[in-house]
Amino acid sequence: MPRNPRRHNFNQFSDQEKDKLKNVKKELAEAQKKEPESLREHLQAFNDGVMAIIITIIVLEIQPALHEIHYQQFISNIAVFLITFFIVADFWYDLHLSFSYYIFKPSKAIAILDFFFLADLSLLPVMTKWIMAENSSFAVANFGIVFLIAKILEYLIQYFGAKNTARYSQIMRIIISRSFIRKMTVTLFLNVILIILSLFNAKLAMILYLIVPVISFLFPVKRNKIM
Repeated sequence: MPRNPRRHNFNQFSDQEKDKLKNVKKELAEAQKKEPESLREHLQAFNDGVMAIIITIIVLEIQPALHEIHYQQFISNIAVFLITFFIVADFWYDLHLSFSYYIFKPSKAIAILDFFFLADLSLLPVMTKWIMAENSSFAVANFGIVFLIAKILEYLIQYFGAKNTARYSQIMRIIISRSFIRKMTVTLFLNVILIILSLFNAKLAMILYLIVPVISFLFPVKRNKIM
């Protein structure tokens, strides 16, 4: 029976070749051990870059007031930009704290959730442009839906990250799960109310969307609770 030329017998290698192969396998094993830590650094850098681009795109949507008649619209667009800016900044700050305090070795699942989170957050410039062009209830409601999805994905990143860090403590895993369910319930409830409110009073809803990240930033959750 002819031998497959692509398959090699390890015993046919010279001692020098065997040593080189063992070193390569050892280096590969070491690289695989360090991969989660490297992924953590790259995810943080990726988050920073994407969010900086999002904010830049949003500010470019503001049209200058070429005539006095357009000045009121110009001020209104700046206000909408500031709301979105603080929302994105709050998301960045929360993820920064998460990766600093308990997401030390993110898994592939966390990376995928982070990609979906950034993809959803990247829609905010479109939603913001929509509101600048037409400050309608429907535009604000869609803005709220994008915000809600981003918030849910953020909590999922925090949940799986904290659960992985506390995987050797059954008590902590229970506390994390209960905290996640409580936060998710409150978030869904408040955001559904905001989305419904935006259908009746778009301006009030936008003001409340600004208040949420400001309160979150000024009165953050104590990080000694992990979640």
